[in-house]
Amino acid sequence: MFFSISKKILLLVSLISLSACHSIEKQPVSTVDLAIIQSANIIDTQTGQSITADTLLTRLASQSHVIIGEKHDNAYHHDIEYWLMTELPKKRPQGAVLLEMLTPSQQSLVDNTKKRYSGSEYLRDERLMAALKWNSGWPWKWYGNIVKAGLSADYPLLAANIDRSEISSAYKNPPIIDGVHSTDTSVRQLIQKTIELSHDGELDKTQAEKMTVIQQLRDRAMAKSLLDAPTPALLIAGSFHATKIMGVPLHVADLAPNEKVTVVIMTEEGSDVTSVHADYLWITPVALP
Repeated sequence: MFFSISKKILLLVSLISLSACHSIEKQPVSTVDLAIIQSANIIDTQTGQSITADTLLTRLASQSHVIIGEKHDNAYHHDIEYWLMTELPKKRPQGAVLLEMLTPSQQSLVDNTKKRYSGSEYLRDERLMAALKWNSGWPWKWYGNIVKAGLSADYPLLAANIDRSEISSAYKNPPIIDGVHSTDTSVRQLIQKTIELSHDGELDKTQAEKMTVIQQLRDRAMAKSLLDAPTPALLIAGSFHATKIMGVPLHVADLAPNEKVTVVIMTEEGSDVTSVHADYLWITPVALP
């Protein structure tokens, strides 16, 4: 009788242990194809010299505000972002990572999910996306590992963009954005021209002007979020937002003239992105979506 009861108790304990192990199982660690890192083609735009990925990492580690610009549909760029996110904290504590892909209305969801995810609860990707109300316009296959790295880390993962409701309101009633550098006529003209080209000339003048204001509203919000974040802070955004000649850096210059921002833009071979856009250009192969 005692032996039978003992066997039952042991079986019960074993089942509980297995269940507990399953519940605290973490997402598998993502691995980056190191070939893209080891063969990196990175240009220091101040000197025109090529540097290694490790040299870039060392330089970025000493900067308080870093912006990484991506081409949204290039898988290499997301691998590089993941590598930077996970390697920089090994050189110094990371203050915060901010994502264009997250909006203020998601911040409380991110914070609550982070408590669960960085603790003991296992969340499959589908549940994770639901918990965050993830915008499917940002394909999870490209951003999932970046988000999970941020949720697992001991620094805050922060929203950098604006909510759709603010975009709709701004389109109906375009706000006035103050500034010297960011609102220069030549800057606005360049943004508008870029928007028109990206829409193949299908926008009328009024639409293009309103979209220019919205673009600048986004850039201003990202600049504020970056400056408000614990440092060192890393912002990941599209290269259109990251560029020094018409994006977030100009808004930082307006809001906090004494703050330095270091810009790394990842660009594809053959792109027309030049040294004026960034402090460092990381040139990658063209990647199919």
